[in-house]
Amino acid sequence: MTSVVDGDSHFMEPLDLYERYIDPSLRDRTVRMAQDPATGRRALLVDNKPMKLRDVEEVLGLLVGYGQKETGRTLNNFDRYIAYSSEWQDMDARVRFMNSEGISAQVIYPSIGIIWEGEVDDPALADALCRAYNRWAFELVSSHRNRLFPAAHISMRDPDLAVEEMRRVAAQGARTAFVAAMPIKGKSFGHPDFDKVWAAAEELDLAIGLHLVSHRHYTGSDFYHDPKPGLMYFSMNLIQDPRQALTTMVVDGVFERFPGMRIATIEAMVGWVGEWLERVDYRYRYMGHTSQMKRPLAEYFARNIWISGDPEERMFKHIVQFAGDDKFFIGSDYPHAEGFVHPVEKARQHLEGLPAASVEKILSKNARDFYHI
Repeated sequence: MTSVVDGDSHFMEPLDLYERYIDPSLRDRTVRMAQDPATGRRALLVDNKPMKLRDVEEVLGLLVGYGQKETGRTLNNFDRYIAYSSEWQDMDARVRFMNSEGISAQVIYPSIGIIWEGEVDDPALADALCRAYNRWAFELVSSHRNRLFPAAHISMRDPDLAVEEMRRVAAQGARTAFVAAMPIKGKSFGHPDFDKVWAAAEELDLAIGLHLVSHRHYTGSDFYHDPKPGLMYFSMNLIQDPRQALTTMVVDGVFERFPGMRIATIEAMVGWVGEWLERVDYRYRYMGHTSQMKRPLAEYFARNIWISGDPEERMFKHIVQFAGDDKFFIGSDYPHAEGFVHPVEKARQHLEGLPAASVEKILSKNARDFYHI
């Protein structure tokens, strides 16, 4: 039986994590739950300012509502208060869940971390928050290091600090770095300022997971300024960022300069990949001179790029038939509300019709090749 890898799951961090683990000198500016002095309501604060969340309790419901939509619940009535439960930090319970689903290994991204990323401008504070989270995450999984693999949170705001933290977590056994798929001061991820980060990833054998995050400069943000666009935001806006960030790296020559890098889009689906491969290579034929590409996108895709897909994508098998079976893997998004209940079973159903060997690669080998687990 396949040794299945869940390539995109999440922790639900304790809400006092950053207060407990951040450097003492920055504790008064850390991420914390408190009362918004302006509204009197509970709020997540960072740098002593409320995060720009429509409703913090609603967001917490999204982060821990796994399986609730399948029972008929919706965003406005997810159970918001189980986010406060310490059971989310019980890794024995997580492993029992994995066993029940036939999952042998999970790569685990943050939850609160994908919220504060778009709220912090100070590079030193962002780096300290990353270090606090990483200390907690690797400590938490210490008794299950052969099955639970935290993606170390790395901030791109200061490349020198990023490299320093990458070296620290690599020494602790990290296999991947979570990089927020969001613009940094209007710079492409292929900008030379970030080359030292990609060089460190190559040197340290760290895979880079480009995961979507909440931020105010998301693709299409100018269509809606107030209020946040809800369904549009989650369906069409945020999901574009990993795709855009990856493409800037291709076009701006990152994989020419660092041919040993491994990078994947996380939580951005699979269905777009066929159009992407066709469109970029079509334009490259007569516009390649406007980029730093030295070869067609298909060659970088084959060498450097992986894609995390949803187990329930009806287009999944068709994209695999078009693009090959070597570069795709699945993620459950557990325990988020938008996650996929019974992910292995659902993936097998939606990949039915592909050769058995291809299905096994998508459920196991490809993620192991990417994350080196």
